[in-house]
Amino acid sequence: MKRLDNGSEKDFSYNDSIENLEKYYENQYKLIMSGNTDLASLKLVMLGNALDFIHFIQRSFGIKLDSSEKSVDELEEVMDALNRGIVQENLFSRDDGDLAKKAGAYLGFLIIANIGGSWVDTENSMAVELQGREVYVCDFIKQRLVSGTELNVREYYRSVRLLKTKNNDEE
Repeated sequence: MKRLDNGSEKDFSYNDSIENLEKYYENQYKLIMSGNTDLASLKLVMLGNALDFIHFIQRSFGIKLDSSEKSVDELEEVMDALNRGIVQENLFSRDDGDLAKKAGAYLGFLIIANIGGSWVDTENSMAVELQGREVYVCDFIKQRLVSGTELNVREYYRSVRLLKTKNNDEE
């Protein structure tokens, strides 16, 4: 689609405040809906999914998630509650979209904000590419929700951080 010259295209950082990211997302969404479809990107779509998850958790649990590493622990608590089924019936009876995909987008958001990397669309699914390796955050979250895998969000996040550290040491 032809780009409309509005001068508003700019990149954003996941480290920004949630409020600023929401404003950016809303502005980009309006521009896309007005015909600037080339502004749509995987990074923007995943930001939207992460913001949806943040709002969902705020409404459902009263927990304010952000882009800081402290939210990794909060995300694990939420995943644990969902997996144990404490509130699962209430959460999954509503049409809140694909919760695992949105939670995965939020985990990817945290990884990109604090460790680095960028979103990629692979043959398998969406992933965070970090120094040439794909980290399948959405698949991990789905497995965490469905089967309660032994690996929790904190450990998964630490393993991704170690992956980056190990790769940096090898260079």
